[in-house]
Amino acid sequence: PLEGVRVAEFTQIQAGGHAAQWLGVLGAEVIKIESRKRPELLRLMAPNLNQSSAFNSLNYGKKDCTINLQKPEGVELAKMIVSKSDIVAENYATGVMERMGLGYEDLRKVKSDIIMLSICGPGRTGPEREYVAYAPVIHAYSGMCSLTGYPGGPPNMMGVMWVDAITAQTGAYSAIVALHHRSLTGEGQFIDLSMEEVMLTFLPEAALDYSMNGRVRGREGNRDDIQVPHECYRCKGEDRWVAISVSSDEEWRALCRIMGGRELGEDERMRDGFSRWRNRDELDRIIGEWTRDYTDYEVMEMLQGAGIAAGPSVDIAELATDPHLKARDYFVEIDHPEMGMGVYGRLPIRMDGRNIGNYSSAPLLGEHNEYVFGELLGMSQGEIGRLIREEVIY
Repeated sequence: PLEGVRVAEFTQIQAGGHAAQWLGVLGAEVIKIESRKRPELLRLMAPNLNQSSAFNSLNYGKKDCTINLQKPEGVELAKMIVSKSDIVAENYATGVMERMGLGYEDLRKVKSDIIMLSICGPGRTGPEREYVAYAPVIHAYSGMCSLTGYPGGPPNMMGVMWVDAITAQTGAYSAIVALHHRSLTGEGQFIDLSMEEVMLTFLPEAALDYSMNGRVRGREGNRDDIQVPHECYRCKGEDRWVAISVSSDEEWRALCRIMGGRELGEDERMRDGFSRWRNRDELDRIIGEWTRDYTDYEVMEMLQGAGIAAGPSVDIAELATDPHLKARDYFVEIDHPEMGMGVYGRLPIRMDGRNIGNYSSAPLLGEHNEYVFGELLGMSQGEIGRLIREEVIY
């Protein structure tokens, strides 16, 4: 869908690079700009700069060129790439792009209708705009950690860079919206994307509860305000668990039938949703005793057969061989020139019943220098050679 669109990417780590990756999968030509002096930090997670699995999983479908942005000629080279691009993606701390001479106002002078996707933790305005932040800090500062954990316990950090992944999707979406706007008006756009605000959009219940009722929510573990039971229960086997969520009286009665507990179904303490909610501890104990006699998949199949939401808590190894994901062709194989064949997750959408996308391997450092400087920018081999000797192309 984005064939013919070009993205100049100045990013580090995940949120910005992952956003550009989705644009590349959708057909845009993404040119990642880094240097041997300052390579993408994800490359440093392996002894060889081209063999980082973290980098390769978040940068497939891109091209790569090396420019030393600490040199004035390097900045001019970057501007030349921007002049032939539609979108600039960056996620440095506030002020970094401006100090290099690559801020939005600088880039508008070389491409008046450029779209700039600018991502950072607090956003580009406000009193905290110059603060730096990684995912754990944003999870905490957005309020997410205050809601994550068990009653009476401390706030819990999250084990993955959740905000980066969600910001990446939000960033790709906003860039496509800006492209549409430009197609109607001819105007470029500066997109100020705050990772903290992205996380806040995932806390609507807590925000509404406070604004309407004056309540400050705390940590409730796996429990829900309304749906009971709503918990992870231990199953047969080593560290095996199943999640069960019941949303209606009909589902509750079906659960009682499957568990074979007529007495439970007639228990006055469990007669309706509110009664079950008040007796959650006892109900969770009873269900937990039942699930221990079955495997997680057995519980899932019994309950799903009755229209009750239930599913096992699986690990990565199980996901890699999951028959449902396999049937939907979720995983794609990509052959990397140095690391060989690898399995990666694709863009999580299907269109017209099929997968779409550009899944070329993540680029080697500077792999596309000849294309970018020679073919795209039209520079002579002599000029390219001089810039290499002077470590401008580096």
